[in-house]
Amino acid sequence: MKLIFMEYLASLDERGELDVVMPDLLSETGMTVLSKPGIGTKQYGVDVAAIGKDADGTRKVYLLSIKPGDLKRADWDTGLQGLRTSLNQIKDVYIPRLIPKRYADLPIVVVLCIGGDLREDVRDDVNGYMDTSSSEAVQFDLWNGDHLSELLLSGILREKSLPSTWQSDFRKCVAMVDEPQIAFAHFCRLLHDIASQCRRTRPARLTAIRQMYIALWTVYVWARGTGNIEAPFLCAERAVLVSWPLIKDYLSGKSKAARGLTASMERLVTLYRLISADYLAKNVVPRAPVRHGLASAVPSQASLDVNIRLFDVLGRIGLHGLWELHAYHVLQQSDQSDDAEQARKALSETADLLIYAVRNNPVLWTPIKDNQAVDIDIACLFLNKLGHDEFIRWWIGQVTRATVFAFNNNAAYPCVFNDYRDLLNHPRDGDAYRTEATAGSILVPTLAVWSSLTGDAETLRHLAEFTSGPFRHSTLQLLYPGSDTEQHLYEGTSGHGLNANGFTIPESPNEMLSLIRSECNASPAFNSLSVLEFGLWPLIVLACRHHRQPLPPHFWPIEETS
Repeated sequence: MKLIFMEYLASLDERGELDVVMPDLLSETGMTVLSKPGIGTKQYGVDVAAIGKDADGTRKVYLLSIKPGDLKRADWDTGLQGLRTSLNQIKDVYIPRLIPKRYADLPIVVVLCIGGDLREDVRDDVNGYMDTSSSEAVQFDLWNGDHLSELLLSGILREKSLPSTWQSDFRKCVAMVDEPQIAFAHFCRLLHDIASQCRRTRPARLTAIRQMYIALWTVYVWARGTGNIEAPFLCAERAVLVSWPLIKDYLSGKSKAARGLTASMERLVTLYRLISADYLAKNVVPRAPVRHGLASAVPSQASLDVNIRLFDVLGRIGLHGLWELHAYHVLQQSDQSDDAEQARKALSETADLLIYAVRNNPVLWTPIKDNQAVDIDIACLFLNKLGHDEFIRWWIGQVTRATVFAFNNNAAYPCVFNDYRDLLNHPRDGDAYRTEATAGSILVPTLAVWSSLTGDAETLRHLAEFTSGPFRHSTLQLLYPGSDTEQHLYEGTSGHGLNANGFTIPESPNEMLSLIRSECNASPAFNSLSVLEFGLWPLIVLACRHHRQPLPPHFWPIEETS
C-alpha cells in the first residue's frame, strides 16, 4: 500500500495537485492549517503554513515549500523558480514579517516538501543548506514521498478509520485501471465501506470526504500514467454522488467543520471536473471535428458498440458543459471578471465540440435505447442555455425522422431493453415483440418537448401522428420528482418520483408546453431538493446521467416560451 501512495505522490504536479492535497493531509494528522496555496498572491516561498506537534509533543509552526516529483539539481537552484530561492524568501521575509503574532514564540520548522525523492546529484547541496540555515529557533526538515506516504497511511487513510476490506478493494482498483468496469466496481465497494461506517458527526463526515478525495486522486494519477482515464471518470462521478448524501445535512452553520465540509465538497467536484476535462481533451477534442472521427475511434466494429459508446460520450460532453456553465455563473456573481471571461470562452468551445460531435457522427441521430433520451436531453439543455436552438431544432428533427423510419421498417428502432444480449438480438420479427420492445417511452416525449421549445411544429405534428398511429400502444412517460426523490436520487434507487403516464402528444407546441408546465406546477418536490439550496443544481443532472434516470422536466425552459 505504501508503494502505491509513493508512486501517486511522485506523479502529482505542484500547482493544483500536490499543494491541494497537502492541507487536507495535514488537517487529518491533527495539524491546524493557517494558509493554503493561492493564485495571484505573493507567498514568499510558503505554499502551506500549519501549526502542529512534533513526535515529542512540542507545538511548532510548519512552513512548507512544495515541489513535485523528484528534487533534481535543476529544481534546486535555478533562479526565481528554484527551491533554494523559495527557502531564502521564507528566511528573509516570511518568518520575520508574516507569521501571526500569537505564534511568534513557537519553534519554526521549514519543510522542503517533495512528492518524490532527493536525487543524489543535489543531496549534499540540500543537506549542507539545511545544516547551515538551521538554528535553535528555526529548523529545516525534508519530507519526501516516503514520509508523505507514511502520513497518508497514518492520517487521512489510517486503517482504524476504514473497514477491513478497504485495502483489498483499493489495491485491486488501482491495479485494474486498464479494465475500467472492474476498477470501478472495486472503487464503489470502497466508497460504500467508507460511507456505511462513517459516524454521524461533522468531523467524521469530513474525514470520509477526504478519504474519498485522496483515493480518487490516487486512481486518477495511476490511470493517467497508463493513458486510459475511463476508470477515474466513472469513479469520480460515483464519488461525488456518494459524498452528497453523506454531508448535505451537516453543511449549515459557521463552524470550522461545516466550512471544512463545504470546502472538501468543492475540491471533490473540482477534481471530478478536472478528470472530465482531461477525458474530453484526450478522447473527444481531437476527433469530434473529423467526419466519423468519434465513431471510428470506438475499439469495435459492431454498430451496437459504436451507438452505445457515442451516446454515452454525448451525455458526458453536455454534462461537462453544464458544470462549466455553473462555474461561469459563480464567477460572475463573485465579480471575478477575468476568470469569468475564460469560463465563457470554455463554454463556447464545449458547445462547438458538442455540435461537431453530432454533425460529424450520424450515429447520434439514431438512438437504439429509449433511455438514450437522457443523453439527448442533457445535450439539448446545454446547447439551449448557450442559444443554439436552431441546431437543436435540426438535430431533433433528424432523430425524429430516423426513429419513425426505423420503427415503421422494423430496423434498429429505440427499445426499452438495456441488457447487452437483448440489444444484440434487437430487432426481432413479430408484432408481439415490437409491442414489448416499445412498451413505454421517455424518448418520444423528450423529442416532442424540444421540438416544441424550438418552434418546430412540423416535427411535433410528425410525432403526434406517429404516437396516435403505429406507436399508439406505447405508454409515453415523464418522471417528476416526488417526496421520495431526495432520498433515492443520488444513490440511483429505482422507483422514486411520480410518473406522468398515458398522455397524448398534441400537434400544437403551445399545448405541449402547457401540458408540461401544468405538471411541473403540480409537483413542487423539485424545489425542495437539497442541492438546489446550496446551488449545486448540475449534481441532479449528474445523478440522472450516471443512474440513467430521466431529467426532471423542471429543467426545461418552459416558462420562457409561455
